[in-house]
Amino acid sequence: MDTFVNFFLGGFANGAVIALMALALVLVWRSSRVVNFAQVGQAMFTSFVGLTVVDLTGSWILGLVIAIAAGAVLGLIIHFLVMRPVRRADSSGAIIATFGVLIALQALAAMIWGGDPRAYPTPVSYSGITVFGRVIAITPYDIFVIVAMVILVLILTIVLTRTKLGLSMRASAFNPEVARLSGVRVSRMLAAGWIIAGMVGAVAGVLVAPTATLSPNSFDIFLVFAFTAAVIGGLDSLVGAVTFGIGTGLLLSLVTGYSDASNAALVALILLALNLWFKPEGAFNHHKARSV
Repeated sequence: MDTFVNFFLGGFANGAVIALMALALVLVWRSSRVVNFAQVGQAMFTSFVGLTVVDLTGSWILGLVIAIAAGAVLGLIIHFLVMRPVRRADSSGAIIATFGVLIALQALAAMIWGGDPRAYPTPVSYSGITVFGRVIAITPYDIFVIVAMVILVLILTIVLTRTKLGLSMRASAFNPEVARLSGVRVSRMLAAGWIIAGMVGAVAGVLVAPTATLSPNSFDIFLVFAFTAAVIGGLDSLVGAVTFGIGTGLLLSLVTGYSDASNAALVALILLALNLWFKPEGAFNHHKARSV
C-alpha cells in the first residue's frame, strides 16, 4: 500500500507539468486551430536560455523570468516567420511546419549549448518529505510545481474567459472574417495566442527540467503525453487539459513504478487510440458535429 501511495503522490508533479504542456497546445489550438508539435522544442529552447541566465547570475527566479520572456519572443517569431506564411494552406501544411520548427530548434540548441545532458537547479529542496518518520515520494519542489500550475491555470482561465482578449482570440480562430467585421485585429489575436502559449510552455520547460537532464531531445517524450492529455480532454478545453494532464501523470507514474519506464509512451498511445475511438471530440468538448 505504501508503494502505491508513493507512486501516486510522485505522479502529481509530473502530471502538473504535462498539464502545462497540454495547456500550451490548447492555447495555440484555440487561437489558430493549429496543433503545435513544436511546443516541446520551444519549451526546451527557452529552458536552455533560463539555464544560461541561472549559470551567469545564480538566480533561479531571474532565469524563469528570462525564459518566459524568451518564450514570448520565440512564439512571436514562429508565428510571423513560419505560421503566418502557411496560414492560407491546408491544415496538414501547418502541422508539417510545426514539425520543421521542432527539428530546427533542436538543431539550433545543439549548436549553441551542445548535445550533452545538463542539470537544471531547483529553487527548493528536491528531497522527499518526512511524515511521521517515513519519507514519502513527494518533495517540496513537487509541491512548488503543483502550486505554480494552479496559479497559472487560474490566471489563464480568467484571461481567456473573462477578458476581451480571450474572447477576441476565440472569435479570430473560429471565424476570422466575422471577427474582422466586428473590429477584431485577427492577426494580432493569432500572434497573442502564440505568445501566451510560448510563455506557458517556457514555464513548463523550466519546471520539468530539474526532474531530468536537459538536452536538445530531452522533452520529446512530453509531446506524446501532453498531446494525449490535450486530445482526451478536448483541444478547446482548459479544464480538460489540466484534468487529463494530471490524470495522465498519475497513470504513467503507476505504470512506470509497477512495470517499466519504456511502457509509459505505449500506455499513452493506447489511451489516445481509445479516446479517438469512443469520444474523438474530447471528454470536455461540448461542441457536437452536425450533418448537413
